[in-house]
Amino acid sequence: GRFTYRASASPAIPEDTSHQEPNTRLTQRATVCELDPPIMSAPANVYSNAMHADPARTSLDRVKMDIPDLPKYSPGGQMTTIVSNGKYFFAGLVFFFVTIALCAITVGYVVEINGKLNDLNQTTVNMMSGTTEVIREIEVAMTKEAGHFVTMLGPNVCVGKKPKHANATAEDYYFNNIQCMQKNVVAALEQAGGNVTKGYVGGFNATGRDPITDPYWKEGLCPVNVHWHLGAEHLSVGQYDEHGSGPAAHDDSHDDSHSVRQGLQCHRYDAHNTAFTGEYAWKHCKDMQVGQTYEVHWPHSAAGACGTPNQYQTPFYDGVFCMDGIISLGPPESPLGPLNTFEKIGVQAQVFTIVNDENYYYPDLIRGMIVDGEMGSDIARYTGSTTGTSRSNEICSQYTPITWQVRK
Repeated sequence: GRFTYRASASPAIPEDTSHQEPNTRLTQRATVCELDPPIMSAPANVYSNAMHADPARTSLDRVKMDIPDLPKYSPGGQMTTIVSNGKYFFAGLVFFFVTIALCAITVGYVVEINGKLNDLNQTTVNMMSGTTEVIREIEVAMTKEAGHFVTMLGPNVCVGKKPKHANATAEDYYFNNIQCMQKNVVAALEQAGGNVTKGYVGGFNATGRDPITDPYWKEGLCPVNVHWHLGAEHLSVGQYDEHGSGPAAHDDSHDDSHSVRQGLQCHRYDAHNTAFTGEYAWKHCKDMQVGQTYEVHWPHSAAGACGTPNQYQTPFYDGVFCMDGIISLGPPESPLGPLNTFEKIGVQAQVFTIVNDENYYYPDLIRGMIVDGEMGSDIARYTGSTTGTSRSNEICSQYTPITWQVRK
């Protein structure tokens, strides 16, 4: 499946991701796979409602003019009174029509301003109500492939930053996928997704490539994309594994790639509970299913255009490698120093079962995983690689090593 966020939204597009535009109800109707009963708390709404400005209300009061009785005409002096009263009448009449015209103009401006506010509310953060949405033009631009510009906000400085070669002068296509084993020797560095079952210890030697253990923001990394995968890419025995269940087989007939690969599933699905079976009118997501398991990823980078309109990117590699002079592929004598990708690039991952139940409403999955009570508290940290359906146990990613922080 593809999942773009809105802010957003737009956000990593691995080959097997469903694309989501910002403020999707995917993010709003999810429970984290847990061994214990699901957490019912719901944080304050941040992304669910757009700000709607009430149109200005104007009323047109009747203009009352007290016209004195005109004295009867009599020769010798009453004509001046009649003329004077006539002046007042016509002045009042002019005032009446001017007032009508001004009110009409005011109403016109109110309608125009209200229309603009209805457009503007898609980008405006309403601090009082805690809601936000992303402007439609920006959202569309961020969901397009590299080479496009961010509408209304200037050029996209991250376009085309996804690297193909080891350095600017090489023509080696270093980042192409490779055979994991070559002549019976492991040819690739550590890969993802891994086994994050509590207590599991892997056997791959990653000495000297320690993952980031603090929250990414403490190390200067920001999210540059948000997307999801159909099923879990990671394995947590008893929570999301090969014994999990979900609705009927995923229908990928509308998927552009026709190669969506079902991952592992949670143990939450209950075919007798309407929360897992009730249809939902998806407005932003494609080929989504209530009751299905999805693993949501938030790629982070210290080289992202953090805090700017270009922070979220599609493809996410453009966001990860946006700013030059920060990420080094080594060797130690290189101008940027030794390999530091595992210190400058990280991914958050959290696995969800989608339910049609407002009790499990979570309003903000754009900025990172849910950290609320037990959710987001038990994290597996390791170094791995980027993922996607172009990789397998035989074909490995060269975008490695990077840090992974996965909710167990």
